[in-house]
Amino acid sequence: MTLVHRSCPTCEASCGLIMDVDPDTRQVLSIKGDPDDQRSKGYVCAKSQAFHYVYEDPERLRRPVKKVNGAWQEIEWEQALSEIAEKLSAIRNNHGKDAIAMYYGNPNGHNFSTMVYTQLFTQMLNTERFFSAGAVDQQPKNLSCELLYGNAWVFPIPDIQRSDFFVCMGGNPLVSQGSLMSAPNAEQQLNDIRERGGKVVVIDPRRTETANIADQHIFIKPGTDAYFLFAWANILFAENKIKLGRLADVVDGLETVKALAKQFTPENTADITGVSATQLRALANDFASAKAPVVYGRIGLCTQEFGTIASWLVDVINLLNGRLDEPGGAMFPQAATELPPPPTPVVNELGRDRFKTRVRNFPEYMGMMPASFMAEELAYDGDDKARALITVAGNPVLSVPNGEAIREAAEKLELIVALDFYINETTSLADYILPSTSQLEHSNYDFLFQTTAVRNFARYSPAVFEPEAGALHQYEIMTELVARINGMQAADLHTMMAEGLAGQIASSPRFAHLTAEQIKSACDAHSGPDKLLDMMLRAGPHGDQFTDGEGLNLNKVKAAEHGLDLGPLKPRLPDILQTKDKRLNIAPALIVDDVSRLQKAAATANDGLRLIGRRHIRDMNSWLHNINQYVRGKNRCTLLVNPEDANRLGLKDGGNAKVKGAGREATVEVSVSDSIMPGVVSLPHGFGHRYKDTGQSTAREKLPGVSCNDLIDWTVLDEPSGTSVVNGAKIEVSAA
Repeated sequence: MTLVHRSCPTCEASCGLIMDVDPDTRQVLSIKGDPDDQRSKGYVCAKSQAFHYVYEDPERLRRPVKKVNGAWQEIEWEQALSEIAEKLSAIRNNHGKDAIAMYYGNPNGHNFSTMVYTQLFTQMLNTERFFSAGAVDQQPKNLSCELLYGNAWVFPIPDIQRSDFFVCMGGNPLVSQGSLMSAPNAEQQLNDIRERGGKVVVIDPRRTETANIADQHIFIKPGTDAYFLFAWANILFAENKIKLGRLADVVDGLETVKALAKQFTPENTADITGVSATQLRALANDFASAKAPVVYGRIGLCTQEFGTIASWLVDVINLLNGRLDEPGGAMFPQAATELPPPPTPVVNELGRDRFKTRVRNFPEYMGMMPASFMAEELAYDGDDKARALITVAGNPVLSVPNGEAIREAAEKLELIVALDFYINETTSLADYILPSTSQLEHSNYDFLFQTTAVRNFARYSPAVFEPEAGALHQYEIMTELVARINGMQAADLHTMMAEGLAGQIASSPRFAHLTAEQIKSACDAHSGPDKLLDMMLRAGPHGDQFTDGEGLNLNKVKAAEHGLDLGPLKPRLPDILQTKDKRLNIAPALIVDDVSRLQKAAATANDGLRLIGRRHIRDMNSWLHNINQYVRGKNRCTLLVNPEDANRLGLKDGGNAKVKGAGREATVEVSVSDSIMPGVVSLPHGFGHRYKDTGQSTAREKLPGVSCNDLIDWTVLDEPSGTSVVNGAKIEVSAA
């Protein structure tokens, strides 16, 4: 038996695990929390077992498959890659690069090697028909951060371990473990605030699991957070409580924000939001009186009609209270892999509206079209129509609004290629499926989540088992495909990756004494993604600077089997700004211009019933529903309804309701509870396993559920970012 220390790859918390495995039989005997882990200190949740169950799932694909006469046949890798490359090359050569569409799924963010090779993959495909899970959930936060800080991936994270007043909006950390606030054992983290004499407040249309342990829960009507936050800003300006602190000298646009906020008072927004002026004024006063308060906003704020404004206002409220980039407030992590600055300061131009969708002429953001428009873009029949689709670890039929139409449109394409190891509701339509190794069969580094952590850290996870003979990692599949499509060798692309990174590091003044070849050679003990990781760690803020002396390198990180604690978050503004003159413009034109849309929407903000989503500790989007251990028990894909609405509509707890939206209808079991506010109903995300051609029998037979995304008006977006509006969507409900 062998003990393996690694982190859990299922959610952002990345908790430390101790795995007892038998390498000879390739069996996992147990998975437990690591009490010596620097971050999680022995804590794990139910999802810690997920990657073990996925590894053992007999329905997980191990070899490439090709659809022949409607049936799946296993084929060799060389046949699969050569046939796919030939067909994709022909489509691109004959019809242009945009004839190939692509969808990029959320699981990719949990895989270091995939992430570092993603830019290469997308740049070499170079299609404008690029869709992703990000356009269904978080792009408003990307956009607000890009507008404020000049970088869409620089997020202010709540310094929860030093805060004494935590306000949570649109998030449920007890279930998510702190999305964009990576913090193992979120419940303990929140209880620690209270033990320090602080306070936790949750503002949400539902009394969530987090709200249940909070000091205060305030109901708010779905989709109205921007009104609420503007009214909060109004109080600060009206009562002269603005505290910019040390950032005062770099802030522009304060008077513009003041003028915008003047239109939204606690009194004139109370009916819109459902939060009384008295409640809001008390909250604003308590927050301003606390020593180290912070406001945190997450997916619930992003996935509404004014998601960009709401996401922006969270940072504005923290800034106006002097809580941006201050201990206990909203701070910026520093990843161990963060590369040194280039010779001249980077000033980023906004990555938006460089091309438009074909059907609605809607602007792209981050090189992506709105995911909600995927169905009509695939169905578009113009000269430059889509003819092929590549999906990478994604299931848009369930994950994206109008998923039923996505399926219908995809069925008419000439070619579908899926990089996935499940035959799910989307990949079941594919002509080829290329399965990668599972998480147990490759190493990992917590690359993305070191940038969202509440305390700086570094953590490497070794592969638990050697890959099966002939298996390929996902980055290898991606590289092989784009190399063959472009008439190149995959080995050349791997060399380009290493040389490009070494050249980037060598261009920094910090490493002017080294050549790119010297930097690359210093890391020759490693290969593939590990070599890239070693370069980043050695060049990073804690690195050994390629001296083999003090500081981090990959060998040292590997040797730290319980992870490395790199200390608390530190103030980083204005140094990390990538805006003009390193200024913080808090009134960007794109947001200022969108406020008129917010004003117009006030009159109809609360028409009819509104639908919101919810998550469960045993769910991770649609990933985990083929695991028997996670789907047994009571049905959790139910419609949560307030007793007042249930009586009015004739609904009974445990009975069925008919739900209508977006021209579609579904029947779903009802759960009556006062945890949801009147006028609001809730359906969980990630269900709808109703298609008979999938290869996930457990999901299909034991917990099919209903896809809430099929009931959402896919034409309604947060207009600045193009993000789907899945919270606060209008819905009709009646007794079945």
